[in-house]
Amino acid sequence: MHYDTRLSTRASRISIKIEPPDKVVVVAPRKASAKTIKRFVESQADWIKAQLIKVKQKQLLIESESQVMIFGKNYQKKYQFNPELPIGIFTNQLSIIFNFPGADSQQNLTTVNRTLNKTLTKELEIFLKKTARSYLQKQTKILADKMQVSYHSLTLRNQKTRWGSCSSNGNLSLNWRLVHYPSQIIDYVIIHELAHLTHHNHSKKFWQCVAQHDPEFKLHRNYLKKHGVSFS
Repeated sequence: MHYDTRLSTRASRISIKIEPPDKVVVVAPRKASAKTIKRFVESQADWIKAQLIKVKQKQLLIESESQVMIFGKNYQKKYQFNPELPIGIFTNQLSIIFNFPGADSQQNLTTVNRTLNKTLTKELEIFLKKTARSYLQKQTKILADKMQVSYHSLTLRNQKTRWGSCSSNGNLSLNWRLVHYPSQIIDYVIIHELAHLTHHNHSKKFWQCVAQHDPEFKLHRNYLKKHGVSFS
């Protein structure tokens, strides 16, 4: 089993975590030997395999060969080429449409030729990032005004283990893959990070601030916990 090892001066014992989509990370004390780490990983093989399956199943909720979730709604992937329409990706009520030369005879990403497959995958990511940027920039400003706080900048990232972060100088960072989730879940993440502008920890006052602007934050927080990453 392949895994990455991270030695830490703060680690008192060996632990394992799964980073989507399929990365196994072992965190160990600096004094731990490679042999000890390997033996521990082997002892946890069944647990690791189970967690990898869970992560894969969760990912299929937001994207599969036949559909993709955008703002909590599933859109069926449809491949076509209509020269009268702009080249690119767009949505209607039911479908996300890939309008590209050569895509009209394809059923899904697994059947297209390698070059077209890479093109469509890249174009989908560009489309999702653009959609995320448009929504997150607008919604963050709206929520910041309601909370009467101001931030310095907003950056979109593809973070492996966080939905968002807030630096001490007021720079916000949000995971563009939030575009897959329902608006109320996205709002919770934004509110969480905006609350850090006033409360720089997870104190009682911090959670009171979050609850004031999202009374159902516990439900939204649990929803995110089930989807594999955390934030701070």
